[in-house]
Amino acid sequence: MELEFAPHVEEIKRALDNEVDESNITADLKKLLEYRVPLSEAKRSLIKKYGGGEKTTIKKLKDIQIGDRNIEVTGQVLEISKKTVNIKNVEKTIFSGTICDETTARSFTAWSDFDINVGDVIRVTQAYVRNWQERPEINFGNKSKVTKLTSKIEINQESEIRKLAELKDGDVNVHAVFTILNMETHDINTKDGAKKIMGGIAADENTKIPFTAWVILPELASGNTVEVKNAYIRSFRGVPTLNINENSTVIKLDERMEYKETGSARIGDIIGKDGAYDIVIEGNILSIRPGSGLIARCPECSRVIQKGMCRAHGKVDEKMDMRIKAIIDDGTGALTLVLDAGLTQKICGYTIEEAQKMAKTAMSQKAVEDEIKKKLIGKILAARGNMSKGEFGITLVANDVWEPQEITREKANELLGRIAG
Repeated sequence: MELEFAPHVEEIKRALDNEVDESNITADLKKLLEYRVPLSEAKRSLIKKYGGGEKTTIKKLKDIQIGDRNIEVTGQVLEISKKTVNIKNVEKTIFSGTICDETTARSFTAWSDFDINVGDVIRVTQAYVRNWQERPEINFGNKSKVTKLTSKIEINQESEIRKLAELKDGDVNVHAVFTILNMETHDINTKDGAKKIMGGIAADENTKIPFTAWVILPELASGNTVEVKNAYIRSFRGVPTLNINENSTVIKLDERMEYKETGSARIGDIIGKDGAYDIVIEGNILSIRPGSGLIARCPECSRVIQKGMCRAHGKVDEKMDMRIKAIIDDGTGALTLVLDAGLTQKICGYTIEEAQKMAKTAMSQKAVEDEIKKKLIGKILAARGNMSKGEFGITLVANDVWEPQEITREKANELLGRIAG
């Protein structure tokens, strides 16, 4: 930051409670001064631009949008956890969770301890909204005021049973029936210390989704079929996840619901959803995207890095890895298919060490990407994994990949036909 701008940028940041990146403020301030806007007017203009001193707008949670500032929301805290983050080499404790009103549920981050707990109904003023995994997340900053209310959030308790495939991020008062395929208990760190929660995989006749129970219930056991009322949906890593808390009702049913594998899904059908869990797709590899082949990662955070520099950890001893980012199309739609090093080796036939030798011989890491293109472009592959939507578009991160057997048989018959001819 240029020294002459430093005190003025700091003044603007203080007025905004440090909620705006200083590089953006510096660039905007410099531009205004280049247009000969007086310094005092330029500072007032930027404070107004970034929400300082503006009138608070009351919004329902379903109406909030990324970039909103100075908004007021009212909702009930469904979950809250505490974690430590590193901001410019300074450790800070923040609180994150989920809040809901009668319209939807949204994630939130509180940058200070506002003494809020699960079950509290709160009114938050001067909040702002940031992008978190391509979804709006409410932030309680230094200017925010949190007031606990005695009123209740009125949510219609009567709701029809919905199929798991219909559920999407933000749904509240969810009523569903499903079988628990597997379940486990693990510890998380909440604002009140360690807490045990339950997590597993729920399935109805043809759909599987993850679930999290913030209370320990005996009805939630592997193999049980249960009816759940007043649950809510929050996406985790891009996949809609069903959440059960103390306000939910869980009833074990006598009958058992059977999940049946439906084979591969049409890409055109799944790309219209928020996300999808454990699905199989099949299609042609149309292209291999840049960033495939050999890559270097930070050993601390696993970010992809260049020239040994990590944006979070500075100069590091890079760790070599390998991946494929391919465009796969089945005629109904297309998405990005991501294969890790193990699956790249499975489908291409060489290890990271062999890929490094290939790059060394060619004196270019791009040689590995070129070799992947030769092997895969035009090939029909099937893959299993989770689909999500994010800043890089629609992606399926695979946990398995293979060449369909019927395709292999067709190629074998074609080859035999040529030999016989």
